[in-house]
Amino acid sequence: MKGVAGLLALIVVALFMGAEAALTPDFYWEPSSPTDLEEVHFYDNSTGDVVAWIWYFGDGSSSTEQNPVHIYEDNGTYTVRLVVIDSSGASKYVEKDITIENVPPVAVAGDDVISHNLTIELNGSQSYDMDGSIVNYTWDFGDGSVGYGMVVNHTYGQEGIYVVNLTVKDNDGATSMDSLLATIDFTPPVTNYTVVGGKKWYRSNITIIFNASDNISGVNATFYKINDGEWEIYEGNITLTEEMLYTIYYYSIDNAGNEENVSNFTVGIDFTPPETLYGINASYGLGGWIKGVARISFEASDAISGVNYTMYKIDDGDWKKYNGTFNFSVNGEHKIYYYSVDNAGNQEATSNFTIKIDNVAPTVSIATPQKGYIYMFNRRILPTIFGNTIIIGKFEAEATASDSYSGVFYAEFILNGEILWKDYSAPYTAELPRSKLLSKNTIKVVVYDKVGNSAESEEITYIKVR
Repeated sequence: MKGVAGLLALIVVALFMGAEAALTPDFYWEPSSPTDLEEVHFYDNSTGDVVAWIWYFGDGSSSTEQNPVHIYEDNGTYTVRLVVIDSSGASKYVEKDITIENVPPVAVAGDDVISHNLTIELNGSQSYDMDGSIVNYTWDFGDGSVGYGMVVNHTYGQEGIYVVNLTVKDNDGATSMDSLLATIDFTPPVTNYTVVGGKKWYRSNITIIFNASDNISGVNATFYKINDGEWEIYEGNITLTEEMLYTIYYYSIDNAGNEENVSNFTVGIDFTPPETLYGINASYGLGGWIKGVARISFEASDAISGVNYTMYKIDDGDWKKYNGTFNFSVNGEHKIYYYSVDNAGNQEATSNFTIKIDNVAPTVSIATPQKGYIYMFNRRILPTIFGNTIIIGKFEAEATASDSYSGVFYAEFILNGEILWKDYSAPYTAELPRSKLLSKNTIKVVVYDKVGNSAESEEITYIKVR
């Protein structure tokens, strides 16, 4: 103000001196629409022999600079006067109204909210006003209801994604709005899995894919573990390579923190074919021959995937699926082929065994003596008149025998109902006793094969003379 008083004194002096020149005062400012937080640059635009300037800013402040800078403390419209003085002391002035704008507040609703509860808290405390204060906080919760206050709690009626708007008003009546998304989600996600190939057992590597979905907040992560291993975050396809049965556990969590119940499935790799053993329950004779019925069974085992089925065939017959122990009694020597397949599809190499069955009796006949002949010292002499058989002197009876399957084991010569002799090799013979002089005797031959089947010859009656 002292500077202004000095200038006034100069004006008085100039008036007394009578100097006067033409003056045209003018000015402008930048920025053209300033706020109460900005510096206003005033620029003198006057013409004439100006030697002094007096600025009145309309808020009680003044300046004698030619191009002063001024900050208004509050918004409003102010009348600015510029007085210019020339070298003769003459003065003129010009007035203009300047409008100082209010700086609106800044609404900050906060980060998006994701909650697995219906009730959420909203906090607008980060909102601010640079040139004043916030006097009102209004919340539009996006469900048709409104709340007031810097910090509010709100309870939603159902799950969903809501646009929440915060409007703040400052002490000058200016407003600002900010928005956030409130996601209300208390339903856990759903996880599905895919095993490439769609089987339980494989003879190759296995690829597993998980796909989780959540209709509201979205899936945050999927977790899995294999057998008793550690939980891992699923980040891409899983490949299994080792032979074993796997139990895969899995679940997902959504962005609201809802956790799905743990589920599991089993899948396995098996490269190794099964092994099959056979059994024969039968009554055996010599040489592995069986008499009667053979009960045949198979027992297959597979340590990993388990046995699916066993197949067998007899000789050149058709393959049949084994359904349990079966009876076999076809005479002769046979080959039985078999193999098993496991649940992964591994097929065992075909094996076979031989089975020999004999249920047919041998045949036997007495070659000598024959009915109706006279024998002398083991030679047939001539037929008898009445068909009797007469043996004179030393004599050796002989029988012929055969068996189609297991073969003849031995022949028994039965004299007068008692065993006289057993002969184990052909020709089958037995010397008749010489002690039974002038006696009537009977002889027959019983033949046994190697499984115990037997047959007997016709009984021959003879008279022993000497």
